[in-house]
Amino acid sequence: MTEIKHYELGELADVTKLAGFEFTKHIKYNNYGEIIALRALNLRHGELDLTDIKRIDRSVSELLTRSKLYVNDILLTYTGNGYGDCAIIEENDKYHLAPNICKIVPNVEKVVPYYLYSYIRTNEFYKIMSSHMTGSSQPTIPMKTIRVLPIPLPPMVVQKKIAEVAYCINEKIRKNTAINKNLAA
Repeated sequence: MTEIKHYELGELADVTKLAGFEFTKHIKYNNYGEIIALRALNLRHGELDLTDIKRIDRSVSELLTRSKLYVNDILLTYTGNGYGDCAIIEENDKYHLAPNICKIVPNVEKVVPYYLYSYIRTNEFYKIMSSHMTGSSQPTIPMKTIRVLPIPLPPMVVQKKIAEVAYCINEKIRKNTAINKNLAA
């Protein structure tokens, strides 16, 4: 039987967000910026939804390095009606955090990034997160609370197997979704 230990999310990953003052002082959306600023509406059903995007200049993204996004960073909406939506970054030098989502940077020596992303997508994680929400018109979960949410962690070899299976399933879903969109067009 595989032993599963539980850790706080903050023990397995760095969790951060774009600070309000950083947004107010530095972020200026424009139509020609090279970097896509990901907002809560860009996270849907575990995927990036890029149908409505805002852009920023690369120089702003380079200035605000803490909220720059890299491969295997996990995004999580922590406020508003879409809280709990997530996505995983699959390309470097293309995206930046915008308000209302946090960045989870897995420590690859402790957790397989795709395993963590797959767990964050589960109903179990959503229920735990929901139990810590505050506010009713604009439900929110504070960063300090996100950092202590429990994550079940099997041995690394099991995490890798789970991640591989989850990735294959998600790729099939992506392909089927694309086919269905083409058929409906």
